Amino acid sequence: MDDQHAIVFAMFDSATGVFGYTWILEWSTTSFYLKTTYKPLQLTKVSLHGPDPRHVGKQHFRLDFEHLGPAAKAIAHGGGWSVSENHQLPLFFRGRAVNKRTVHVARFSATSDMFVKGVPSAPMPTMKRKATLHAIVAAPAQSKATHVDIFLSNVRPYWKNESKLRARDAGMGPIVNSAGMYLTAINYQRPTLEQPDPFGDVRGGVPIAECVRGIGAKVDPAGFLWMCEKLMPRSHVASTSLPPPPRGAPPARPSPAC
Repeated sequence: MDDQHAIVFAMFDSATGVFGYTWILEWSTTSFYLKTTYKPLQLTKVSLHGPDPRHVGKQHFRLDFEHLGPAAKAIAHGGGWSVSENHQLPLFFRGRAVNKRTVHVARFSATSDMFVKGVPSAPMPTMKRKATLHAIVAAPAQSKATHVDIFLSNVRPYWKNESKLRARDAGMGPIVNSAGMYLTAINYQRPTLEQPDPFGDVRGGVPIAECVRGIGAKVDPAGFLWMCEKLMPRSHVASTSLPPPPRGAPPARPSPAC
C-alpha cells in the first residue's frame, strides 16, 4: 500500500478463467475519476470533485455520461449500463461518513454467480501506461460477494486496520490529488446475505446465453454509490436503453432499472 498515480484493477476467478470488468482509478487537479477501461462501456464515469478555488462551492460526487455515443454501442459488444428505477443521469451522491475526515464514496461489487463457467467474461485486462499499480482482486467464493470499497479522506489515507490489510494484501493506494485528498481502495469478501447489493437477481431465470455482463449503479440509503456487475437479459437492456442526451440535457425518460 504505497502512493500511486493511477490504479487499474479487475476481479478474476483463476478456476473458471472468468474476469470481471477492469476499472481505473485516477486523478486530475482536485478531482478523482473512476471508470471502466472497456471502451464500449465508457459511456459513463464517476467523478469525485474536491474543493477547487477555480470552482468555489462546486465540490460534489456524481455518476454521469462521459461520451455522447449511443448506449447501443455497449449492447452490441456484450455489455450494458443500468441505473436504478426512476433515476436519470447525472446521479449525485454524498458518500457515507466514516469519521470526521473520511467518506466511503463507492463500492464495486460482484457475486460468485458472475464467475461460474458459462457466464460471459469481461475482456482480459491490459497494461495501462498511466497506471502505477495493476491489481487482480480475487473473485468471491461461493455464496459470497467481492466488494472493493473506495474511500476519500483528508489529512492521511484511510485503511481502517492497516496491519490486517497488509497481511492479506487487500489495500490499493493511496492516490493523492492536488487538494491533498487521499483516495484508497479496500477489498473484502463478504457473505452475500450479510450486505446484499440493491439489485438482487436481475437475470430472473433467463438463459445465460441470452444475457449480457452489465453494470448496475444505485445510491445506497447510506450515501455511497453501488457499482454492481450483473447478468442482465439482453432483450431487457436492448429494449430499454437510451442514447445519452445532448451535453447538459436530461434524458428523455428515466434510465432503465435492473
